[in-house]
Formats: sequence, structure tokens, C-alpha cells
Amino acid sequence: MKKVGIITLTRQNSLAYSTLKRIVTELGYQPVCGEAIGADSIFLSMEDATLRGYEFLGRFFKHIGFSECDVLLVSAPYSANLFILPKIVWCLRTINTAPIIMGGNEISNNYKNLMRYRHSIFVNQVVDIAPDFIVRGAAENALFSLLPLLERNTMTGPWDKHFLYALLDIPSLVFWLPERQALMSTPFSAAPLPEQNIFAHVRLGEKTVAITLQRACIWARKSQGGCLFCAIASQFGKDFHCAVQSDGFVDEMLELLKNNPEIQFVDVWDDTFNISEEWALRICGYLDRINRKVGREIVYSCFLRPKGLTKKLTRQLGKTNVKVAFMGADALTDDLSKRLRRGCTVSEINQSIQLLKEGKVLPRLSVQLFSPESTIDDVGITATLAISCIHNSESTVHVHLYTYPLFGSDIYRLLKARGNLKKMPSPLLKLDRREGFKPYLLAYDYRNYDPDLEQIKQRTYGLLGITASFIVKTYPGDNIDGQKLKAVLKRVRRWCTEAQKTHPLKSLWVMMILCMEDRPEGLSQTELLKLLSKNDGVHDIPAHLQKVYGNFGYEYTLSRSFKDVMNILLKNRWAQQNTNQKYRLTTKGFVHLKSLMSAQKKSAFSVAAYDRIYKSDVLDTLGKKLTDSSFR
Repeated sequence: MKKVGIITLTRQNSLAYSTLKRIVTELGYQPVCGEAIGADSIFLSMEDATLRGYEFLGRFFKHIGFSECDVLLVSAPYSANLFILPKIVWCLRTINTAPIIMGGNEISNNYKNLMRYRHSIFVNQVVDIAPDFIVRGAAENALFSLLPLLERNTMTGPWDKHFLYALLDIPSLVFWLPERQALMSTPFSAAPLPEQNIFAHVRLGEKTVAITLQRACIWARKSQGGCLFCAIASQFGKDFHCAVQSDGFVDEMLELLKNNPEIQFVDVWDDTFNISEEWALRICGYLDRINRKVGREIVYSCFLRPKGLTKKLTRQLGKTNVKVAFMGADALTDDLSKRLRRGCTVSEINQSIQLLKEGKVLPRLSVQLFSPESTIDDVGITATLAISCIHNSESTVHVHLYTYPLFGSDIYRLLKARGNLKKMPSPLLKLDRREGFKPYLLAYDYRNYDPDLEQIKQRTYGLLGITASFIVKTYPGDNIDGQKLKAVLKRVRRWCTEAQKTHPLKSLWVMMILCMEDRPEGLSQTELLKLLSKNDGVHDIPAHLQKVYGNFGYEYTLSRSFKDVMNILLKNRWAQQNTNQKYRLTTKGFVHLKSLMSAQKKSAFSVAAYDRIYKSDVLDTLGKKLTDSSFR
């Protein structure tokens, strides 16, 4: 019997695993999912895969039986996995030559880069770590045809034309022709999935099972809805498709619950459970039927978007025994909601929270503490609200920390358009015959962050033990409790309050430029911002992005707090403003700047996009200014 190994790269047991196992079983093959070590499935979080060594992972994969498999399936849903995919694929390659098939929403959207930037350095050798096949969109549309064609030696033996023609007939498939001659991508599948294939469930520990009635995937738009994938409500709004419409899943759920009497909790993993009230009420009715027939109390949880929630629905949620609702708020100030293009306001979030409480449903808020567009004020308000959600060591808020936009997003395209993609430590390389290996660029907005907020973020990461800012973290998690999170958030709030009072880094930058530029008439706001941003242009940014985000570089970022910074300098008499609305340092300002520079341990400073300024040069200039009698 053909053996098929399945691994998911997620934060916990994946519903993707459940679907993949079902496909393999229906084909009459043996799924290898961790039975050798007594596990229900094999999954690795990004943090685990980052921390584990290559030798450990290789031995682990061999121990669970992957070395004996004829095909290996890898579900990798997040683009952040680009950091760990090379390690996973390389470790699989060291124990088995079987074909590796990969799928996931970000990979579906980014398959060209993943297949072309396919090299990674391990010790002293460059290894090809691209998967052999990528399935875009619904796995069912390709795997039922693909798996029967593959054997353990498929990638090491020759391909005849019949085999190649068979591959080309499979929809939504990406693969290289032999010898890596050309990258092939077959057309989308327009075949809809039956509802019974969309419904999936997976055990989460002894007492909990998760179910899904949707499939949240960014590939929905590109696949023209043919796979019945749903989409995030904030992106699709009224065009959202509620996949499972009938009660066909009720009998399967009843059988599961009756055969496993220890199960007490059911998590409904549908991010947009309230996008269609009519649909949600119908599903609540099906769940209520399960409650009556199973013979014991089942407690449910669900995911909601904080918009469009009604009293009618919250009352029904309470009657259905939905005790907890996870709400993806993300942004907790209206300005940030607009910049993040979220479809709800803070008042709508608060209204939804109140409605849930009236329906006796506990709201659990999900927020971003640092987003690429946050200001100091945004972070301070978010931290304050998150603190209020932590009681007696138990947190009813999930705090997400991630610092770069996903590939394919509007923010990513905006950063790319203005040349603002910083080269981060990336293991993915592309072979260029003329230039050798070129690294894969990952979007990291190193100019949009308020510089003082960036320092707060780095301090926060230090408190939480995060060493790499590109790893997504969610708290509370396995390594932190509610009380520790509360203590960290209190510090963040205090740091934000202090930074708002002094804007220390931005104030220092402005004083250094006023000193080093040495213009007796002073500098205007426009001139200062132009110097700080080096005339960061917007001519190559798409028009529809300009309308929403404007410049979105240092000039935009620093202009938001410019008046606050200058008011601090004027109030302390470190600077003065003349009748022409231009600023210049006072004698007191030069003395203060000298004391600031003398206290700095760094020998040089990167001042926005202006330049790298050396401490010794600033002190020399200050010395001349303070001894110049005509200046005084």
C-alpha cells in the first residue's frame, strides 16, 4: 500500500491535516501522520521549526516514518514560513527522495517566487529546496488525480510523454519540467467542492474538537470561487460565500461526539461567522439540534468580525451554548483602522462587545500591538484596552506581534513601488547565470515605523524573549501567562506615554540637522522633512495606493508628529521660530544637544534617510558654535 506522509506548518493541529488525511484514505493509501509516536498529526509551529536543529528534525522525520513514505504532503499556509520552509524541505530530502507536494493560501499566491528562489545555503553547500509540486487552491481538485501518478522514484527517474500529459491535465498544479527546464502552471479548476468535503474536524487535546464550515483562503478570488473557498469578510464583504449551507454535517458530528464522550468543547473555526446573519442563524439551529441529540452539554466557541452583529444573533448564540466569541479587531483606533483598511470602527467593536455580553457570550479580542502603520498613540491605546481584558491571570485578549506585510498585500506593493524592501536575513536564493545567487527580498517597512515606536517595539521584544522581529507571535501562548502579558503591556503603555511627552529620537534627529546644516535663517517644516526623507518620491506608487496611504515614507511618518516634536523644542527653549516660520537652535539648545551627544554611547547615528552622522562631528560643530562670540 502506498504511504503518504502529511505535515502541517501551523501553530496547532490543522484542519488542513484533517482534509489531507481524508483524501489519502479515500484513495486507499496509508496516511502517515504521527501514529509511530502516538500523535494525531504532525505539525510544527514557526517558532519550533526555527529553534530545532537540522539533525534533530531529520531524526524526528525519520522516526515518525517519513523515510518510508512514497509521497510527502506539506501544508504551509503562511508566507512567514518562507523562513523555515528551506529547513523543513532540506530535512525531508535528507531522509527520502519521494516527491514533495506543497499547498497553502500564501503559497498559492506566491508560487513563482517559491519555485524560482529555490536555493538555500546549508553549511558549505547550496541546496535546491523547492518542492516538486505545488497545488494551488483546493487540494481535492488536484490530489485525487496527482497522487495515483506518483511513486517514490518519480523525481529520480525519467518522465515519458504519457506521464507529462497526465500532469498537464491536472488543474491548479505547478511543477518544473525535468532538469528544471521550465516552470509549468496548469489552469484553475472551476469544479465546485461538495459541502461534505468542505466540512472538516480535528481533535485539539482530549476534550476539544475544532470544526470548519468554510475555508478561509486568499486564493478564493483568483480561483473565481470554483472551490467554494470563503474569504475574509473585511476583504469581500457582501460577496462572501458561506460554503456549507445544509445540515449534512450534523450526522457526522453526532457520531463523533457519541463515539468520544470525553469531548466537551467544539470550536467553530470560521473567521466570518456573522457575515451572513441568515446563514449563521441556520447553523446555530443545526448546532442546537446536535446539543439536544447528543445527550450531554456541548460548549461552543466561534470567530466573529466586529461588525454587523445583532441582538437577534447574539441571543441565538447564547441559546446554542456558544460561550466564547473570538473577535479579530486588529486596530483599536479609528485612524489606524482606516490606515489598515479595516471595515469596522472602534465604536462598532465596542458595540459588538456589549452585544456579546448581553447574550452571555464572552468576547475574546484579537489585536495587533505593532502593525506597520501604528503610531505611538495607536500602540498606547491598544495596550490600555488589552490590559483591561486580563483578569486574575486569565486573558480575554490575544495580542499579535508581527512587523511586516504579507506578500501580495497592498502594503507590500506600496513598499515595493517606492523601493522600500529591506534585505532581511533570508535563506531563499535565486540562481542568476550572470550575477550568481540573488537573495529573496522580504517586505519589511523600516521607514514607516515611527522611530521612537520602533525602539519601544524592540524593548517589548526583549521583555518577551523574541529574537527575530519577522516571527509572528501571539500571546497568551505556551510560554507566557496573562499576568506576565499584563506586566509587559503596562510597560509598553508607560513607554508610549513617556515617548509622547519627549519624542526622544525624533527630537534628537531634528536638533542634529539644525546643528549640522548651519543655516543662519533656519529651516522650515518642509525643508526639515525633505532633508529627513531625502525627497522620498511617490511617482512610482500606484495611484489607488497613493489615495489611501499618501507618501508612506519617512516624510509621511515624521510629518504626523512634527508639530509635537517642535512644540517640545520650543517649550524647552532649545529652538526658536522666526517670523518666516523657520526653526533654528538657541544657545540653550546647543548646550542641551551637547549634553545629549556626550551621553550617547554610539559613535554614529543613522538619521532617517538624511545621512549617517558621527558623534565626533556633531561635538566638533557644537564646540565651534559655543565658542563663537558672534553666534552667542
